[in-house]
Amino acid sequence: MVFLCVRFIIIFFLVCCLCRQSLIQLLFKFSFTLPFLWLITAVVWHVVSIAIRCRRFILIYLIHRRGISLPFISPTHPPSRRIFFFVTLAMAPKRKNTAAAAAAKEETEDCAPAEVTTTTTPPTSPQTESLPSACNAVELYATLQAAVAEDPEKLNDFVRELLQALSDAECPDAPLLVRVRTLEFISKYGQHVRDGNALKKIVTSLVKILSGSEDTPQLLVAAVQGLSSLGPVSVLDKKWEYLSREGADVLMQIMLDEEGFAESVRQAASKALDSLIQTAFRPVVTKLLHWISDNRETEEEEQLKKERRMAMTRLRKLAHTPSLQCQWTEEVQEHVLSLMVRVLPTVTVQEFVQLTSIAASLPIVRAEAGVPFLKAFLAQHAINTDRDLESLSIIGEHIGATAYDIVPVLEDAGLLTTPVEKNTSRGMWHAKVLLLAARIATPDNIDKVYNALLEQLAHVMHDGSALPENMTTFEALLFAVMAAGQKKPVELLKYLNDDAFVSKCMGLAELVGQMEPLLIYAVKKRMQKSLAGQKDAEVLGCCHNVRVILSAFAAKHMPTGTLTESWLHRNKLPSVKHPRDPATTARAAKTTAGITGATTGQLGVLPPPPGTEEHAKKRSRGQGSGNNKNANRNRGGWNGNDRNKRARRGGVY
Repeated sequence: MVFLCVRFIIIFFLVCCLCRQSLIQLLFKFSFTLPFLWLITAVVWHVVSIAIRCRRFILIYLIHRRGISLPFISPTHPPSRRIFFFVTLAMAPKRKNTAAAAAAKEETEDCAPAEVTTTTTPPTSPQTESLPSACNAVELYATLQAAVAEDPEKLNDFVRELLQALSDAECPDAPLLVRVRTLEFISKYGQHVRDGNALKKIVTSLVKILSGSEDTPQLLVAAVQGLSSLGPVSVLDKKWEYLSREGADVLMQIMLDEEGFAESVRQAASKALDSLIQTAFRPVVTKLLHWISDNRETEEEEQLKKERRMAMTRLRKLAHTPSLQCQWTEEVQEHVLSLMVRVLPTVTVQEFVQLTSIAASLPIVRAEAGVPFLKAFLAQHAINTDRDLESLSIIGEHIGATAYDIVPVLEDAGLLTTPVEKNTSRGMWHAKVLLLAARIATPDNIDKVYNALLEQLAHVMHDGSALPENMTTFEALLFAVMAAGQKKPVELLKYLNDDAFVSKCMGLAELVGQMEPLLIYAVKKRMQKSLAGQKDAEVLGCCHNVRVILSAFAAKHMPTGTLTESWLHRNKLPSVKHPRDPATTARAAKTTAGITGATTGQLGVLPPPPGTEEHAKKRSRGQGSGNNKNANRNRGGWNGNDRNKRARRGGVY
């Protein structure tokens, strides 16, 4: 190489000396001669040869002095690639460092006071040198792809490059394709990252992109998928569970925001949440319960309702989906159960009922007939408020046939000795709690529960001359006495033979018998107007249960058959067939009136209520009328299917 340089300098110097002219004059004079072409060729050949021999020194100079970052050029590379690298080097821009700017910077540094700042240094990659400031996003992406080509775990050796690529992806000025590819790389290989700072940076960058002004669906979908990819990492350590919790929070907010995100992005968020549930079940359930509770920042009331409704729907789906039953491990169930008990005081009654149903469906709760849920609730709540009393009455609906002693809790709250209120909601909850105590009473405390129930029932029945205002309270006490009587049958039969008690039962049963037809009539009227609902079915069921139990007690025996509590919503009203349209109904009414000879009138009119004079008169007219076909048929008279046949002439029928 030295020989080539020396020879080139000597040739060029001799030519200039011989001609004794400047270089420009020399080029102009010999531009069309053959020796000049030979000279130019020799000069170009010498320049290229020197550049090839000195390429390493040129690269080192450009990297350290001019801030250029290029891959290493190996001698094994083809000549075309070498020429491309040299052209790139020649076209690289220089730094704009003026002397004035440098002087101003030095003055600023000298005048500025010394400050001590504490920063968290990012994880270091194997390279000891810091990355250049003008690092190319394309090259970073290529470097990361090459790192994970053989083993995805090697991504942890390129954490610095990964963080730099994420920073480039946040920049709106970066090429969109590179940004999307970087986020897709995160969604594919983010689960292999094991550095806490890198994981935090990934979540921060993805949330920043989603909450920014970007509206490109491809970029947002890639960011959404990146959040769901961190599920497997979050379950490796409890300190990393926040990754999935925050990811689930962002995904559900995207699903609810119809104005801020396109339909494709919201659908991608829904699928990403399903994927996150599969890989990080416990953190997602924790976030759902957090959304249901009130322990959050104050937001708009309508938005808060939407969030709670979505969280409750998702939680109910997780509890009842067969494919997710394997996710409900014993540890997860205990964790969720403790969270539910902690959240219960902050939710509404409807949400409390739904959460109680979900908790009762857990395998560990269902295996022991609901006792674990009852234990967890009683361990954190003393039954000294109306809210606690109502909560315990709702939980009692999901407790099966088992034995558990809650008498000490009831004694501490004074529920065994305090009289049941006849006309308030608290009295109804009180009676339902006593029913729970009777059903799960143990042989050691059944006597105490039985005696307390008889006293409460005598207090509610009073003298048997009037029904209590709250019939559900009366119904619950009757069911409680029946439940306790099944465990003490001899004592209950003795009590049923008491004449005073039988007299009260007979009087109350007669009052219920008079009220029940009126209730049925009123519910039918509401059904015609499409106003009847579950409450009406509950009222009819309550009246029926009270009448059956009182009639059995009046007959000095236990009720036979199976009775269902009215508040369990198992009683259904029959469906009503509505007319197709008014014109069709009118034509059908006229046709029916013309054929049967009946007076035209409005269809669907109910008869007079039972117990009135109109009802008795209409019934007597119907039984004595000549048009009563049933009576004629029963007497063997004419009917449409059994006519008196007369023989024709000639004996032929």
